[in-house]
Amino acid sequence: MQDEKDRNNLRDGENPEQPHSTNRTLSGAPSDEADEAENPEFAAPEHLELSPAEAARETALCGQTLDRIERMIVIAGVASAAAVLWPLGWQVAAGVLLGTALGWINFRWLAASVNAIAERIVQAQSRERGALVVARGVGRVGLIALFAYGIFECSVRGLMGFLAGLAMPVVAMMCEAAYEFVVSIRRPS
Repeated sequence: MQDEKDRNNLRDGENPEQPHSTNRTLSGAPSDEADEAENPEFAAPEHLELSPAEAARETALCGQTLDRIERMIVIAGVASAAAVLWPLGWQVAAGVLLGTALGWINFRWLAASVNAIAERIVQAQSRERGALVVARGVGRVGLIALFAYGIFECSVRGLMGFLAGLAMPVVAMMCEAAYEFVVSIRRPS
């Protein structure tokens, strides 16, 4: 049996004294991928299953992160509106507040859409319907466009504030990234 294996290896151009390796270059020499696969530092991570307790903990942490981002959207929007009230006027401040409100709604609907898509992927018997997910996506954009048009018809200055308010979710996510960075530095390894 071993002789038959050695003959097959010789026919394939391999040396019978060397262990069989499937990671070879065109020249027949072992590739660097074989060295990386043998070295655990470079090995691909194995698929890990989370226990129900770990999965619940991860879900709770994601929920806390979303809650912090939503609070920060509101805080950043109110602070921005207060900051522009005196120098730029009430129209810009009102636009910032309205843009922040729509940015907050947009963020919540986006999070719900992502969760619905993930549920559809993970569970074959998902309660979420594809048409509802698409309607949420189109509805978000349509709602923002409708408000932007209405504000544009009333006040261009208000539209500038509205567009600034729509950016508050980005500001909130940047604050969350900074928060996570500081927490990760302080957390013992």
